[in-house]
Amino acid sequence: MVKVITLLKRKKGITLEEFSRHWQEKHGAIVLKTVPGIKRYIQNHAVRLSAGGEPKIDGIAEVWYDDLEAWRQFADLYWGDKGKAILDDEETFLDKSKLVFFVAEEKVIKP
Repeated sequence: MVKVITLLKRKKGITLEEFSRHWQEKHGAIVLKTVPGIKRYIQNHAVRLSAGGEPKIDGIAEVWYDDLEAWRQFADLYWGDKGKAILDDEETFLDKSKLVFFVAEEKVIKP
């Protein structure tokens, strides 16, 4: 299996709470409805610490696929007509200039 890890930052003017709610309640559903072949999808939401300040990132998405070919099929979908719903929704809550993603194979050190 391969995993795609994406670091997310919210758009200016959106609170961390608004970002988290939208990502979990709306965007997650759009992704699952639109993208076939997802084996696992985890959203890691930033937690405000008592020291205050803004987190450098607001969340980390982890999405698993069977193999690189399944991920390539997702990439084709994402940039094609079928991905429009995902792309349009991302524009409402993400600062896309700050997205960082990479495709990885897990090496389990401690199960």
